[in-house]
Amino acid sequence: MGRDRKKHGIACEGPWLPVPIEFLRSRACAELSPHAAKLLLTVWVALGPNAGRNGDISLAPKAMAVRGWNSRATLHAAVCELESAGLLCKTRKGTRLDCTLWACTLYPLDCDLRKLEVTPSAYTQNDWKGSEREHLQPPTEASPAVWRRARLKIDEQARKAMNDATKRGQKKNSDDPLRNEIQNFVPPRNKPALAQGP
Repeated sequence: MGRDRKKHGIACEGPWLPVPIEFLRSRACAELSPHAAKLLLTVWVALGPNAGRNGDISLAPKAMAVRGWNSRATLHAAVCELESAGLLCKTRKGTRLDCTLWACTLYPLDCDLRKLEVTPSAYTQNDWKGSEREHLQPPTEASPAVWRRARLKIDEQARKAMNDATKRGQKKNSDDPLRNEIQNFVPPRNKPALAQGP
């Protein structure tokens, strides 16, 4: 008997979500920062089976704190990165009473469209590919993927640059004789007018 070459499907327990292999192998996925990749996983967790709630995803800080997102700045930076990478699309702008809603662009909209401010044509499932064909190519040994910098490192560099600029500004001010002269200027007191003779 010949070997059984029939392909068997792989099953998993419980609901599951399909993810395009083309995206997972691409440079666009490999070069996401760790925070953006973690947020993308969190977005997938919020979706139902077969992306059933896509378009009705809330990334509000209070809701995301349950998943370990304790820094609003880090969460905001990750959301902005995914949005600029074409992986998230804002479906409703938040107000004082309602939160902002998002959709993952890897899947079509599948929620109550009456609560959204966009139509199903607001994005395409190929938005993450962008205009550069390099995003589609998988990383290689000759051209490995380079992760985007983590937000904390950017903050440290920005803080150091601001401190350096402040120090340079103070030094410049202290060495500037005109500025020192203006700062040390004391206005003269009004002297009484001298009486003039006849």
